[in-house]
Amino acid sequence: MELPWPLTDGRITVRPAAPADAPAFLGYRRRPECQAYVSRTVNTIEQARTLISDRTAEPDSLLCAVLLDDRVVGDIGGRRYRPESLGPKPTDWDFYLGYTVDPDSWNRGVASAAVSLLVPALHGAGVRRIVAKTFADNVASIRVLARNGFRLEATERAAVLGRDGRWLDDCTLAHLP
Repeated sequence: MELPWPLTDGRITVRPAAPADAPAFLGYRRRPECQAYVSRTVNTIEQARTLISDRTAEPDSLLCAVLLDDRVVGDIGGRRYRPESLGPKPTDWDFYLGYTVDPDSWNRGVASAAVSLLVPALHGAGVRRIVAKTFADNVASIRVLARNGFRLEATERAAVLGRDGRWLDDCTLAHLP
């Protein structure tokens, strides 16, 4: 996907992830607060490097570093896909969005700023619909998405078995231009 890199609001910068970001990604992604809400955990430097190389190698995937004061404090990205159709093959793209922010940078508007930078760029690059899924327990993430124009479309009750053995409600939110 061609996006106008870097994306910045003067405080937060979003740019494509690079192999050199692996130590920073590991630093926050291995923390339990972050692992509670992601499907792919990172516990070693090799896993962080593999995450970056896997996502950057896939043509329909996007993985970006989120910087605050020139320091990587999170990541944002996802994967574009063709929407379902009952007729002709769609030429439009949709996008699954996800993000992770270092808990030391929570409550500073980092996630909200990163979403506000990436979403219009994705729409500008031809993405029709952006979908984000989050667990109902992750109220902060739901707030970030709602603040950025995402609407709650559905909550699947007891849909995902959590790492702690509890069944979690899974919320789907979407953004249209």
